[in-house]
Amino acid sequence: MPPVLPLLSRLLVLTALLAALPAAAGKIQLSEDSVLNVDVLLQPQMQLVKGGAPTGGVGTDFFLRRVRLLVFGSITKKLTFFIDTDQPNFGKNGDYNVAFYIQDATISYEFPGKTFVEAGFFLAPLSHHVLQGAVALNTVDFHSDLIRYPPGVGKVWRDMGVQVRGYAGPWAYRAAILNGVEGAKLDNGQVVNADDLPRAVANVRYNVWGHEYDQFLRGIYFTDQPMLSFGLGGDFQYGAIATASGIHSAVAVAADVFLDVPLGNDQEFVFQSNVFSWQQGFDNTRSGTGFFVELGYRFGSVEPVFSSEYFNGRVTAQDLLTFRPGLNLWFQKHTFNLKTEVAVSRVGNIAHTTTGITGTAQLQLFY
Repeated sequence: MPPVLPLLSRLLVLTALLAALPAAAGKIQLSEDSVLNVDVLLQPQMQLVKGGAPTGGVGTDFFLRRVRLLVFGSITKKLTFFIDTDQPNFGKNGDYNVAFYIQDATISYEFPGKTFVEAGFFLAPLSHHVLQGAVALNTVDFHSDLIRYPPGVGKVWRDMGVQVRGYAGPWAYRAAILNGVEGAKLDNGQVVNADDLPRAVANVRYNVWGHEYDQFLRGIYFTDQPMLSFGLGGDFQYGAIATASGIHSAVAVAADVFLDVPLGNDQEFVFQSNVFSWQQGFDNTRSGTGFFVELGYRFGSVEPVFSSEYFNGRVTAQDLLTFRPGLNLWFQKHTFNLKTEVAVSRVGNIAHTTTGITGTAQLQLFY
């Protein structure tokens, strides 16, 4: 028997078994209102990289893009918590000495009027994309090259502080006061955030169709009702950036649109676009404006996907252009799936630089 057939048959058996499993992996009902959930997220990846081999040929890499343990639940109907860990890119390029750390850690209390006050370590609420969970993306990964928070701010888009999250009719809002860049005197004598002021981040959304009530938003909902929303966000911290030209405030503005429409016969059209403007000093390579678009059309468990990114840096030859055609196989929605893409990118002076090509296949198990 050809070697690929046993592998294919095992994959089909695993798919059937997972499809029969309940959605909640480790849900423990402690009392009428108290619930403890324990989940795991595994995302093994394979990448083929143009010019990635020492000889200049195609490089091959197998690694764990994410391996997470999630513990969350409720103490009462109003008091909840969420904690998860991560050890990202474990084994990438042969590196197994990757840090294991706390990814999120929040306590949330719900007040009347569906208003939540949350404290701890959580995602800064700038736009729809940065509020998405890695479990529920519609693409292989985030558009990380477009997210340019100042160096030294929190970790992987999270920051420490307090947040108010709520809903009022078609409106949804999040507003947070966060640590941001700590006040410090640098080795060159410059002082960032001299008054040690906090960072302020907020996002407001108008939901034309449907509503997204999750703490972590999704890139695809497998919905039976149409969803359409528009969002605006802002991020500000005074005097938080030091460059050769002096001290600058960190300012970011974002706008986004999200559309998820069921079309009958188990079909679904998904569209998302986010625009970001980062102002951290005119001579800072992180300053500039960028956007991405995502398009997907799902036929049952099969979804062709296309996404693209563009960034125009304020500093010369710091631009980015990427095209990412892909294909998703939703064996069991976000519980078990396979995502693939080919990223064709140019970085720097995009009119003259060489073209990078990376093929990625990612298997996901969330249970």
